[in-house]
Parts: sequence; structure tokens; C-alpha cells
Amino acid sequence: MAIFGVDIASGSPSGRRPPSYSVFALDGDRSYSYHMISRYKLMRLIRQRQPEIVALDNVHELASDRAELVRMLKQFPSGTKLVQVTGGEKVEALTKIAKWHGMIFDRLNPLEEAEACARLAAKGIGQALSAFEDRTYIKVSRRRSPGRGGWSQNRYYRKIHGAVKGLSREVEKQLREAGLDYTSRAVEGIGGYTRAEFVVDAPRAKVHLNPGYYSDAQYRVEEVERPKLQFKPLVRKRGYIIVGLDPGTTTGIAALNLKGELIDLISSREISSSDVVEWIAARGNPLIVATDVFPTPGAVEKVKRSFNAVLYSPGADVPAEEKIALAKEYGYKNDHERDALAAASSAFKKYKNKFSQVEKKVPPEVDHEEVKALVVRGRSVENAVAELTPVPAEVAVPEAPHQPKVCASPDAEAVIAQKAQVQQLSEQVRTLRSYIEDLRSGLGERDEALTRMRQKLDRISDKASREIKLDHAVKIRDKEIERLRGLLRSERKYNKKLKKELYFKRKTEKVTERVEEIQGYKRLKPVEVFSKEAVSRATERWGISKGDLIFLENPSGGGPNTADLLMERGIEAVILEGEISPAVRERFEEKGVPVFSSKDLPVRKIDGIAFINPREVVAAKERWAEEMKAMQAEKKSEWLEGIIQEYRTERKKEEKRKLRQ
Repeated sequence: MAIFGVDIASGSPSGRRPPSYSVFALDGDRSYSYHMISRYKLMRLIRQRQPEIVALDNVHELASDRAELVRMLKQFPSGTKLVQVTGGEKVEALTKIAKWHGMIFDRLNPLEEAEACARLAAKGIGQALSAFEDRTYIKVSRRRSPGRGGWSQNRYYRKIHGAVKGLSREVEKQLREAGLDYTSRAVEGIGGYTRAEFVVDAPRAKVHLNPGYYSDAQYRVEEVERPKLQFKPLVRKRGYIIVGLDPGTTTGIAALNLKGELIDLISSREISSSDVVEWIAARGNPLIVATDVFPTPGAVEKVKRSFNAVLYSPGADVPAEEKIALAKEYGYKNDHERDALAAASSAFKKYKNKFSQVEKKVPPEVDHEEVKALVVRGRSVENAVAELTPVPAEVAVPEAPHQPKVCASPDAEAVIAQKAQVQQLSEQVRTLRSYIEDLRSGLGERDEALTRMRQKLDRISDKASREIKLDHAVKIRDKEIERLRGLLRSERKYNKKLKKELYFKRKTEKVTERVEEIQGYKRLKPVEVFSKEAVSRATERWGISKGDLIFLENPSGGGPNTADLLMERGIEAVILEGEISPAVRERFEEKGVPVFSSKDLPVRKIDGIAFINPREVVAAKERWAEEMKAMQAEKKSEWLEGIIQEYRTERKKEEKRKLRQ
């Protein structure tokens, strides 16, 4: 296990002069050091050696602010922890912590300070910095921006959004195959997704997806950053817990730590006494076993004796309203969990003030939880601290000088016994008075806290009322905006349609003015592209009907089905600009619709409208009819010739069979 101790040697992350660092590395029985290396070299060294711990006396020696520190943590190897050996929220001096653990070093020597950090971290001293939650964020998005486009813009959108949708489905498939829990959200686009987001309930190290791209889509994977940096103890010992127990057909068990935080909660019908003891032991060392009923059930007494814990009983049955109030802040699924939570919460509230005194009075070098345990068992805070503070070995109790024994009379012995009893009772009175004072001070603190909470509740109520009114007003406004947007869209669409109609009307008027110029010509009905959509648009715009001549400007793209769509309208002929596929031409000819090229039949355009000479059309149709007759005659001749040839072949086969016989 490699451990790096790091201390800043010169400069500052927030200063003009870049920082340099001293590094002391522990790797099993070996140790080595580096002096005056830059931050870049330090990060490269961490990535190369991948130590389990990087220990400092202050993590902000690595970065000038929180954002920069988080960026550096993202560059750390997945198994490397950043540890602050001086504590987390509550920081002690490094010299004091080192002295508690028998270490002395020169504060002016950064290499010795780095060594002290490394050796303290090796002993499990310090708290690890946690900047990321145990969740992973995955975003699938388009790889390029569509920008402004023309007629093919929607097709391009469909292509990109389809790629995003396909890649998001692939990511979802890999998450399901890995057995990871996740939530997803997708934004619909044209023909697919514009983006898709996944929040996986697992740390980044367990999500085996590397950022990348595919076709027109890409995705990135990153850890979910905490809103606030957290420090977690490097070594978690098995702490004391408060257990609330509700025995019966369905057993409910709740476990709180000595800060009143919920550790775990369970209710089950199939749980034995040994299972209860095992469940509790797996979550900590029970200091208090609490119940919400009176007298105490035998099952609770049994669990209490199993752990030699302190029993808490309310002295009377707790009303249901009070149970709900006690358990509400934690949340529960059923009445059994509620009763267990109420018992544990009630026990915590009883000792809460004592625990607060321990936090205030006890020095950092003494284990606070052990002091709290002794206080719960009946010791005063001072006695508990004295018991847990080791006596220096050098201090020796001086022996009392030898005095000759004096024989006391029975009256004298009685007086001595009474004095001892008086002294004992006086001590008890002082203890009880101290306890009363503590209760009074706790009562005063509770009243003050209650007043503050009521004031806070009033402020929150006023704020909530204002927010509700504001939300209502915003919803009304949003609905009105959405209604007006829909109205605006329909009006714009109608306006666009009117503009198109006006444009074609003006165009037709211009053509009408030049009627003499086009007299004797027949107008062609144009179809821009040989596709079903274009045919439908042309039918709606020009009114294609029986006997019309169709001018197909771009004959590529369509097939026999598109040809059938045109022929259903009873058209007379089709004039092409370009070449059409043989299959489509054959389909037209089968239905008796001639297909001509604009090279054979010249098309004249006036103001963008195509016209053709009807006489030329008639002549072309006559030629086409003659060609069709000749083609049919040729086909018939080929058919007859095939029949004759087949007959001759059969005759030859029959003669051969007769000769064999």
C-alpha cells in the first residue's frame, strides 16, 4: 500500500509564484522522497504510482479554490483518496496531532512535515475528502450542429436525431446488462432524440463506459459532483448506536448513531431473536436499547442483556400522535417501523443535552463516543474524561509516612461510619443538584430552540404562501403564453398559405395578359420530383385530372407505385426532362400512357409555366401508337416462333423415344 505525504515547500496556489511541493512516499517497508517538485510533476507522479492515499495537513494547499480542487480530484486514479490528516470540518494543528501519536518533527522543514502526514495517514488518522456522490451522469447528444439549411434540413435533422436515439438505446442496453439502477430523460426531436440523459446509481468506477462518439452522436460520462465538499473518517470504527425495538408478530428495528442520524431501519415477520441480535451487531455497538411501551417486553430485555446495554423505557405507553411526530423526520413504511423509530428517537432526545456537553467540554484527544458511553452508564463528564485520560508513567503516588495504629473505641468507629455516610450522601446531593442544573439549562435551551423554531416556521409559512401564489400566477401565465403561441403558429401557417396563393394568382394573371402569345398552346401540369409526396403536392396545387399533360421536371427517384398514383388521375401523357427508369416507362406503356422526352417534344416556358403545342403532341402520340403496334406485333411473332420451336423440340423427343422402343 503506497501512501504519499505532501506539503507545500514554496509559493502558493493562489499567489503569483507557482507552488512547489515536498513528497514523502511510504511503500511497504521502503520509503523515498521528492523535494521542490511542481504541481504538474506531482500529479504525474500520483497517476504513475497510483498511491492509495495522498495525505496533507490542508487539502487547499493543492488548489486555490473549490472548483480547481474538484478538477484535480477528477484527474486522480480511481482508487486514490485525498486525506486531510488534521481533521475535516473541525481542524486541529498538525503538531498537536503528531504529539498525540508520539511524533516530533521540524515545522520549518516541509519534507519532515510531509513524512508526518504520510505516517499519520498510515495509522488511519485523518478524514478523506469526498467531492463526488456515488452516482454517475451520462449525456448522449448530437456530435455536430445542424445550422441553417434548405429543403433537406428536416432530413438532416432526422439523420442526426436518429443517431442520438440509437446511441442512447445502446447506452441503456449496456446499463441493463451491467445490472445498474438508473433514471433516464430524453428530449424528443425530429425522427429521434435531441439529447438523452442518464443518472446511474453507482460510482464512476463501476460504470464501465468510456466517453466516445458514433456517427453523428456522442456521449460523455462524468461523476456527479456534490453541492458541498464532505470529509469522511479514513478508518471507521464500530461506533455506538441507539436501538429502537418493537417486538411482536412483525418486528420493527431502528438504529440511530449518537448524533441522532438514522443508520438503518427494518421490519419483518420472519425474523428470530438471534436474527435480531445479528442485525443489530452488524450495524454497531448498542449503547441503548429502547422501547415505546410500558412495562418493558421480555424480548427487549433479552436483547439488552445480550449486549449489556442500557435500557430506555418511557414509563408509560407513548400516544400515537407523539410517535408520529418523533418518527416523521426519518420516514417509515409501516407502524412497526414507526414505533421502533419513536423509541430510538425518544431515547436520543433524553441524552441529547448530555451529548452536547460532551462535544463542548471534552478535549479532541479523548474519544468523544467513549465519553458519551460512560455518561449514559451514569458517570459524570469529568469522571469519564479522567477515566479515559491515561496517567503519565512518570507520576508516582507518594507513600504515606508510617503511623502507629491506634485502637479505636466502638463509639469512635460509629462516628467514623456516620461521617463516611454523611460524606457519601453529600456527594450524592451535589451530583443530584448538578443534574438538576443540567436539566434546567437543558429546559431553557429547549424553550429557546422552540421559540426559534416557531419563528422559523412562521417565516417558512409566509414564504411558502408567497411561493404558492407566485407558482399559481406563473402557471396561469404559462398557459396563456402556450395558447397564444399555438394561435400565432396557426396564423403564421395560414398567412404562409395565403402568400403562396397570392403568388400563384399573380403569376396566372401575368400569363393571362399574354394569352395571345400562348394562343394555340396547351398548358402542362408540372411535377417537380418523381415521388409520391411531390405528386400529392402537385395534385393539390394544380388540380391534376383526366386528360392532363404532365411535365416531370426530375424523373429520378420514383417507381412503378408512383407511376400508378399518376395514372389513377387519368392523365393523357408524360413529358420528361431527363431519363426515367425502364421499369417505370414499361409500367406507363402497359397502361397506355405515352412517355415523351422534352427533346422530342419541345416545351415552352412563359413566366415559369410550361406549355406545349397540341399538334405536336397528337403527332407524337400517333408515332408512339405505331411504335406500340410494331412492338406488339414483334412480341406476338416472337411468341409464335417460341411455340413452334417448342413443338419441334417435343416432336424430336417423341421420335427418339419411338426409335428406342
